[in-house]
Amino acid sequence: QCAVKSLFLLVSLQNCTSTRSLLSVFEEDSGMLTDYTNKLLQSMQRVFGAQSEMGLATEQLSQQLLEYEKKNFALGKGDEEVITTLQSFAKTVGELNSLHSELANQMADSMVFPLIQFREKDLTACSYYLILMSLLSSRAEHEAAMVKYSRLPKKKENEKFVCTEEVAYTRRKQHQASLQYYCALNALQYRKRVAMLEPMLGYTQAQISFFKKGIELVSKKMDNFLSSVSNMTQR
Repeated sequence: QCAVKSLFLLVSLQNCTSTRSLLSVFEEDSGMLTDYTNKLLQSMQRVFGAQSEMGLATEQLSQQLLEYEKKNFALGKGDEEVITTLQSFAKTVGELNSLHSELANQMADSMVFPLIQFREKDLTACSYYLILMSLLSSRAEHEAAMVKYSRLPKKKENEKFVCTEEVAYTRRKQHQASLQYYCALNALQYRKRVAMLEPMLGYTQAQISFFKKGIELVSKKMDNFLSSVSNMTQR
């Protein structure tokens, strides 16, 4: 593991072996982090999708429990107790559905969204400036060749001046892109810790809140009701 935590901006203008070597370490780390972040985001989106589906499923279950009364079974005489009990369950499941939906929203806000923001903002910035640097480098090489060509004896002085100015402008833009690229790589290292921990903190806090509310809803309010239903099923 590399002990260096940041790139010095002054060396961004130096095209030496040590600079390229250090830069390659940061670029490799950035690539690995991008791959890991994409896979982590896929896992989190799967968890969020499952939780969203749980909300939809419990809502459907609640509605289906209420359908029993409407069926008018030919042999349904004496089903009043079952109907009343299913209606109570439907109400409870409906309340649980609200908790599941709330949990899904919390997962989206505190788990999935922060990681998407990290990927789209910090990781994309590094890729953008790397592409920009490559384009400017290619352009600078082309214009440098044009300068050499303009120095041939037959070329006019005004043509030489224009070529030289174009190269100088491109070099400045290239140096600016290098600085921005180094800043983006440094920012990535700074943001990495928060980006990895914040979503799981949000996920865990959302789950704890869900379980606490679930215990209050089911255990404290329904102990007597569940005992009664249990006795009904054992008659």
